[in-house]
Amino acid sequence: MYNDNIELLKLVHLSQFDIDYERTTVHVDMSNNEITINLFINPSMRDCPYCKSTHSIIHARVLKRIYHPVIENRICIILLHSIKFKCNECGHYFMQFNPIVSGSKNISTLGELYILENLRKNRKTFKDISNELFIPHTSVIRCFDEHVNIPRHNLTKVLCFDEIYSKKLTKTKYAFVILDPISSTVLDILDARLKDCLTDYFSRISIKERLKVLYVNIDMWETYKIVAEKAFPNATICVDSFHVIKHLNDAMDKIRLHVQKRFVEHKDDDRNGYYWLLKTFHYYFVQDFNNIKYERKPNSHYSYLWTKHDVLNKLLSIDQNLADSYSLKEEYREFNLCGTYEEALYKIDDFIERFKKAHYEEMRDFGFLLARWKYEIINSFLIVDGKRMSNGPMESLNGRIKRLLYDGYGYSNFNRFRNRLMFCLNKNEPTKFSK
Repeated sequence: MYNDNIELLKLVHLSQFDIDYERTTVHVDMSNNEITINLFINPSMRDCPYCKSTHSIIHARVLKRIYHPVIENRICIILLHSIKFKCNECGHYFMQFNPIVSGSKNISTLGELYILENLRKNRKTFKDISNELFIPHTSVIRCFDEHVNIPRHNLTKVLCFDEIYSKKLTKTKYAFVILDPISSTVLDILDARLKDCLTDYFSRISIKERLKVLYVNIDMWETYKIVAEKAFPNATICVDSFHVIKHLNDAMDKIRLHVQKRFVEHKDDDRNGYYWLLKTFHYYFVQDFNNIKYERKPNSHYSYLWTKHDVLNKLLSIDQNLADSYSLKEEYREFNLCGTYEEALYKIDDFIERFKKAHYEEMRDFGFLLARWKYEIINSFLIVDGKRMSNGPMESLNGRIKRLLYDGYGYSNFNRFRNRLMFCLNKNEPTKFSK
């Protein structure tokens, strides 16, 4: 039994402590899935923490119940037998040195470390960990709040600005995220993206640190441009190409709907099947053609459409202005995908003029959009550290952020959400244990 106890103590990571193995017992209750450890630490005299005297006497023996959650799906309880001393010099009382738990807490130090390691996994919620380790939900939250308070990271050469929807967390609808796209590190998260809030935030950072920022990637939110120009004198501002293409695809889809509506009144007697074609294959106008997977749709008029090329040709034959708009859209998309900074310097003006002269208002509006953000769009073709300027890393993180919010059923405390987000997304983010 003595050897069995030692092995069980190794299993729950307690064997490294100065344990009195003669008196310590381990009881395993299989019916309740519970391990109970009557733990005795070898007594050792301790200097009085108040007057540093070495003259103390044993005043009492204290039994303390401690959660020791280091094994998933199993309850682990330590009944710690400690000694309470009384100092003969100053009369103060103090407890025997205890490496198992800190202060008056009811969760062991190793248990807290285990909780924090689980909280690094963004699919694990506070409630999930509470259920797995059989400890109170509030204890998991308290452990996280106590040991994780992440400060702002230093600004880097390249920054990405973006926002996340946070209506339940903040007074405004969106929180503001700063990312270093080179290392994919979230530098900080603010509870608002308003111009005054951002201006005040960056003004409190030293000008020496702000001068190190050379590139800022933004979406087409005017506030970000104004703030970046004021806060970072040396920075080149770039508009993320993803958002430019999104505006173009939205315009193209509206044009498709204009053409489709011409056939709404006669859709039941649509002998040419144009309404059916435009509605069924709507994604042909916004998706990359190479990524489209064609599946034949049952229709008496178009049983001969064997390939996706047949479908596209038929769609574009419905209206010449629709075909011209699609052709111009694809030409810009190809330029956006394969163009260089040098090509952008002279090609962008040609695209602006052609979009402004297009038949449909949506395309003309996109031309004015290109003109307004002309220089920021050109800057997005710059190559830095072997990569084109883009908010792509931020967009990929947005999915993980949304999943964290969804799995956690929302957060009501913004500071806790900020810390959890940075704790999960950033590698090797320290806790107070590691400092």
